Amino acid sequence: MAILATTFLISCEDGQENTKQLNDEAIEAAENEAAIEELTDEIDEITYFGSAAFFDNGRTAAGMDEQNPVFCAIRTFDEENKTIIIDFGDGCNDWRGRHRQGKVIINYTDHLFVPGAILTITFENFYFRGVKIDGKRIITNISESLEDNLLFDITFEGEFTWPDETVGTRRAHWVVERIRASNPINDEKHVNGSASGTTRNGVDYNVDITETIVFKRSCGPFYVFIPVQGVKVISHGDREKIIDYGNGECDRFVTVTTDGFSQETELRRRFQRHQTE
Repeated sequence: MAILATTFLISCEDGQENTKQLNDEAIEAAENEAAIEELTDEIDEITYFGSAAFFDNGRTAAGMDEQNPVFCAIRTFDEENKTIIIDFGDGCNDWRGRHRQGKVIINYTDHLFVPGAILTITFENFYFRGVKIDGKRIITNISESLEDNLLFDITFEGEFTWPDETVGTRRAHWVVERIRASNPINDEKHVNGSASGTTRNGVDYNVDITETIVFKRSCGPFYVFIPVQGVKVISHGDREKIIDYGNGECDRFVTVTTDGFSQETELRRRFQRHQTE
């Protein structure tokens, strides 16, 4: 009996340790995805508002307050060469205290909101919150008409270099629906698609969206880059982590499931630590 009891206790302890390890790995995957989400979402926000400031009949330009991601940048519009340059110079902070520096360069074939328009985004010494972004993002407007919600086919291939010189890569193909409100702060972004790459720790991963990911700008200054709804599956080899972002409420809580174990976690402090390590 003593031997059986000891064996049972050891098995329980091993099971608890394995469960903790699995959940820690899953949370790390969620943190990495949150960090990459913020970086790639930043590119789209700068492109969207940077081009809209010139094209949108004053709608966005007139509302160019400090909540706009390009508010503190010098914006240059070269219509002849179809180029927009968003230049944050040596750096400036937005109203959330997030630092940007360097240039985002947008080459376009037409107005962002015109079906068939293609925008190619590249970077020149561009940093966001201390992370250097390199690569190319191509946005193609695949909307059927000007009256529909904006629908974009988006590809990205690039890398991110953190302040500690660790590097993560990303290759992504998304279909994004931009649901515009009369006030841009109430816009929503719905995302489907897949991605792959390597984490800053050198681990290969794949991401598949199994339920549409929803972002809400109305969720306020601390929630924009974290989806409020939808499900992603992150694969590392034969291991899968399922991230459920909830039912649309503005919060930072996600439920992470791996190997049958689920854990709800709040990404705020974890993400801030992960971003600066």
